[in-house]
Amino acid sequence: MDPVKFIVDGKEVVTTKGTTVIQAAAEAGVAIPHYCYHPKLSIAGNCRMCMVEIEKMPKLQIACNTQVAEGMSVLTQSPKVVAVRKAVMEFLLINHPVDCPICDQAGECQLQNYYMEHNRQESRQEVGKIHDRKKTIFGPNVVFDGERCIKCTRCVRFCQEITKTNELAVINRGDHSTISLFDNAVLDNPLSANVVDICPVGALTDRDFRFKVRVWYLEKTPSICPGCSTGCNISVEAYQNKIARFKPRQNDSVNGPWICDEGRYSFHELAGGERLTMPLIRQEGGLVPTTWENALQAVLSGLRGSPALAGILSGRNTNEETYLFAKLARQLSSAAALEVFYQERELTETQRILMSPDRSPNFRGARDMGVGSNGGFAGLLEELASNKFSSAYIVGEDLLGADGEKIRSALQQLKFLVVQDTKLTETAKLAHVVLPAAHFGEKEGTYTNRQGRVQKLNAAVICPEGARQDSEIFLRLLDGAGHKLAYSAPSEIFSALTQEVAAYSGLNYDSIGEQGCELGSGGGAAS
Repeated sequence: MDPVKFIVDGKEVVTTKGTTVIQAAAEAGVAIPHYCYHPKLSIAGNCRMCMVEIEKMPKLQIACNTQVAEGMSVLTQSPKVVAVRKAVMEFLLINHPVDCPICDQAGECQLQNYYMEHNRQESRQEVGKIHDRKKTIFGPNVVFDGERCIKCTRCVRFCQEITKTNELAVINRGDHSTISLFDNAVLDNPLSANVVDICPVGALTDRDFRFKVRVWYLEKTPSICPGCSTGCNISVEAYQNKIARFKPRQNDSVNGPWICDEGRYSFHELAGGERLTMPLIRQEGGLVPTTWENALQAVLSGLRGSPALAGILSGRNTNEETYLFAKLARQLSSAAALEVFYQERELTETQRILMSPDRSPNFRGARDMGVGSNGGFAGLLEELASNKFSSAYIVGEDLLGADGEKIRSALQQLKFLVVQDTKLTETAKLAHVVLPAAHFGEKEGTYTNRQGRVQKLNAAVICPEGARQDSEIFLRLLDGAGHKLAYSAPSEIFSALTQEVAAYSGLNYDSIGEQGCELGSGGGAAS
């Protein structure tokens, strides 16, 4: 594209023809305040907060809808610009309630931030504020507070342009204009909670997170969504060692700035509930607590030399864990049949924007590490139900949810069953040995998404005392089985697997970065 050279606040910048002033300034590290503008939505140009002064133009221009031109000189902090921003802020605050102490957006509210930067004065209005609807339920995930709304219309444009479900519109005029649902509509599309993320004020809030914790107490960790194999980039945000929410983390090569609702709230099921904190072993009275040493020895005794071992791994296990699991299973039984949990579902057009048909975030990575069979997961499950295995090692999945009583009967007839999981699932209740493990938010490693992008999973919380990382469990079992490995950290395991798995040859753990890299890219972080 044609290069364009212009000046912003005295700094010469080179960008491309067709770029708007707000985009070009951002590329140069100059932040222009804005409300209605969003890089993934159409230009509305209605908030007027992004006004800038352009040389030779008699009036201020909106940076969001003005394209740069050769030789253009832009001022973002001139006296005129600063005065206008102050006036825009005063206008937006005329009817805005001063309810920051109880507003969930406090701490990440652009109205608060810009007020402190550009206004900081008491209201000159002596008349009462115009009131609007409070606590209006828009859908299962979103609640609307009309008095806080500044009519930026981001939410309306999101439903029109991204999901194309058109639930929202602006109704009425003047200071009575407000965001509303269309008649009989409910904001319940598969990406609905993204309107909360893009709302610059506290008008749209997340019903699940509402009043749970102040955002400045949250510890934020970049990671990958465990919901499906799209591999959306997220920020796992925790408080007092518990996951409080997922927020999307922008990666234009994967999910852009969005995540689906299913993935956003998946942590409740995956990280909630009563955790296993000690190994269990089956005795005459049922499952009883035991030491890790006894449990691991029982696993080795029960599975070593097994003539027909079925190994089933969760699609939420990392590449590093999967690599070790494959080594362990084949060390214990030369005839081991390994599979990664996989189930497909039908998706609607809106779901296909982000969601994958399978719920296993690392299905491709597990396959790459050698966890796979000719018949696939369905075939292995069928063989298990037909009693073709004498023993099984199941990690991180409750198989009874897949085929009910048929699988239950097959598991009950196994000579030896090991279940490694975070909770005492129905499958775990049938095991001879249960090993307490860490969930996705407590581990570090890599996932490979459906498109072949390797991305980093990072530990956001600490697993409970007594539980162990899956990789640690596999390493200890390998050691006990006579195959001691000289590495243990995720980075070291990743380095080892790149030497054995051809598709990962040349990748480097450190250079994967927060945006991931494509298989075959040589390990450099993709742009």
